Amino acid sequence: MADEDIIQNIGFGIATYGEKHVRYLNPSIGVIYKDVNKLELHLRNLEKTKYPEYVGLMVGSALGYLMPENSYREWRFSDNEDVTKEANSMADAIINYGFPYLDLLSDRTELIYGLEIGKYSQGDGYLLPIFHYLNGNNKRALECIDEFIKKLSASSYLEDYEIDILKKLSEENGEAHIVNNNGLKSYLEFADNFRQMIGLHESGISMSE
Repeated sequence: MADEDIIQNIGFGIATYGEKHVRYLNPSIGVIYKDVNKLELHLRNLEKTKYPEYVGLMVGSALGYLMPENSYREWRFSDNEDVTKEANSMADAIINYGFPYLDLLSDRTELIYGLEIGKYSQGDGYLLPIFHYLNGNNKRALECIDEFIKKLSASSYLEDYEIDILKKLSEENGEAHIVNNNGLKSYLEFADNFRQMIGLHESGISMSE
């Protein structure tokens, strides 16, 4: 815990590639903001899942891409070999490249800025509006929603209800953006829930009410 809201996480992807008594470990470095995660799950109707809380990284990277080589990196461990050198190598990489990255992501201002400029690829459509909302910037939060819908825009057939929602969400310029994306339905639901939340907030009604 970096503080009461920020979880710093080091996780390990595991592979064997068919080798007996061998494990290849791929460390992933990232953070979870508990307040943002809780609101995201609520707005995406994902509160009741089979997974425990905070199971996945909100923003993060495989360790190899934080290193000078900037490429996928695994460390090989075998039951039949001395793993001291490999373990020390992985630990050094985590300390030298993973820890500074965790500190960077744990700076809320830096993370928001990084999401705004595309420095961090995860969650620009979901996380960024929530960060701005929690910072009291409803205007920018709603702009992020509209921008992400435009980003997803493509020529495709939509169901009538999807077109209706898009029209509703495109109040600024009155255009319905046609979207071709497998996550269309879930994002439109999130966006609609988000706008309703903003409306309740601005009218002085809490989410619990």
